[in-house]
Amino acid sequence: MQAAIGSAQMDKLPMFSERRKENFKRYIEIFKKYSEYIILPQPTEHSDPSWFSFIVTVKETAPFKRAELVQHLNDNNIETRNLFAGNMVRQPAFMNKKYRIADHLNNSDYIMNNTFFLGTYPGNTPEILDYIEEIVDSFMEKY
Repeated sequence: MQAAIGSAQMDKLPMFSERRKENFKRYIEIFKKYSEYIILPQPTEHSDPSWFSFIVTVKETAPFKRAELVQHLNDNNIETRNLFAGNMVRQPAFMNKKYRIADHLNNSDYIMNNTFFLGTYPGNTPEILDYIEEIVDSFMEKY
């Protein structure tokens, strides 16, 4: 049964992929206005990803914290997620385990504490993305 469902979904894959790319581009439009506060994601050179999500990293110099922006989005029914793991050695599974750190994990810590993502769900409509832009703008206008 699962194989049959998966097989049927494969027919939709090109459309899903194209919609995710379009949603990603729209998120870029929404957030590039605030590039002084946000680090925008970029594809690897010579790649054409079908983005699962739009990663937002709040810069160290921003006048707000990730938690404040995320709270504002969530308060307005826009779901966000933190990165799944962040700095792996800070996860409970690594407690009392031996591992080696070659230098430091400053970047991993920074991303763990300052990054979240928004989904690029193919069902996002232009109206939904316009609403997200309105809510992001209403947060940013304070700064």
